[in-house]
Amino acid sequence: MKVFAALASLALLAGCATTGNTQVAAVDCKVAPITTASATGVRKPNPDSLDRRYAEMQLASSDYRYQQLRERGMVNNTVEDALRDCNR
Repeated sequence: MKVFAALASLALLAGCATTGNTQVAAVDCKVAPITTASATGVRKPNPDSLDRRYAEMQLASSDYRYQQLRERGMVNNTVEDALRDCNR
């Protein structure tokens, strides 16, 4: 009887441990437009959404992105990670 109770409690705990796909932190889009102010270290804290979307489009269609895709693929590719975070 003790074995049955131990197995039942283990099954119950195992069922509680699997919570599925849980996101613990919000993803923040790191793509921002490059301006002369940002190159000098004085960066605008929050660019408007239109400028941010335009910067995403430029990065998504850049030769640098395609070069990184050819060399690294989708694994350990910071450009793809940044673009993926912006789509969430």
